[in-house]
Amino acid sequence: MTQKPSLEFEALGTHWLIECADSTKKVKRIHETIETVDKTWSRFRDDSVVADMARRAGTHILTRDDKVLLDWYRFLYDKSDGQVTPLIGQTLVDAGYDAQYSLQPHAIIRTPQQWDDVLVLKDNNLTIKKPALLDVGAAGKGHAIDLVAKQLSGPCCIDASGDILVRGDPMRIGLQDPRDDTRLVGVATVTNASLCGSAINQRSWGDWHHIINPKTMQPVRDIIATWVIADTAMYADGLATALFFVKPDVLLSAINFQYCVLYQDGTVRYAGEDIEVFIEGGQQ
Repeated sequence: MTQKPSLEFEALGTHWLIECADSTKKVKRIHETIETVDKTWSRFRDDSVVADMARRAGTHILTRDDKVLLDWYRFLYDKSDGQVTPLIGQTLVDAGYDAQYSLQPHAIIRTPQQWDDVLVLKDNNLTIKKPALLDVGAAGKGHAIDLVAKQLSGPCCIDASGDILVRGDPMRIGLQDPRDDTRLVGVATVTNASLCGSAINQRSWGDWHHIINPKTMQPVRDIIATWVIADTAMYADGLATALFFVKPDVLLSAINFQYCVLYQDGTVRYAGEDIEVFIEGGQQ
């Protein structure tokens, strides 16, 4: 088998590996695409659109792709009763996950504001009624992966630190146990789709990690990892986060996907013909 040319780099705070016949020919376009995402949505840089939204109210014209991202967020927000929200940004900063990565929680950790109190999404316009720090981390990396994939032709694999898009031949991908990186929970077979996962050990510090429940103002404890296979990386990324807050059937009633959820007590719940679980007691 001929090995596809590969491209490796760091971007959006994570490691990327792209395997595609034309990846090395599209380096400039790939980096321009990622830079556009970062310049728009990063809460870690002062010159981003998100940073401007945090400083002042106003209306911003969205690209078609960014409108798709925010529409997806609105879907997740509604399905999760507000628990998956782009308005979690200030809460994360207060908890210590700030631009300097201080990892030092503040004395006061602010509760996210309600969507309709702050955001108005109409046509291609996003109006910020009062300054707010947005964080699109629940689906933003998947969004970026999808946009990069649009720049490539033919079969490809894009791996952004475990969030993976596969186009072409099926690929078997291990689901790593966050409690033991030498052990797999199971295997997913991905064909012309994306696999994304989320785990509480990926970004954790002290008593905190990055998946915070806005209703309790505490990190989620009962679930330690999720994985989702979906048609796009943005969908898979967002759903992997949503499963920390929402029963799978609530989401499956509106969108098709396959999933695996690993609970704190070691049990697993999964659904989908392309997911094989190794842990004894896993339930479909």
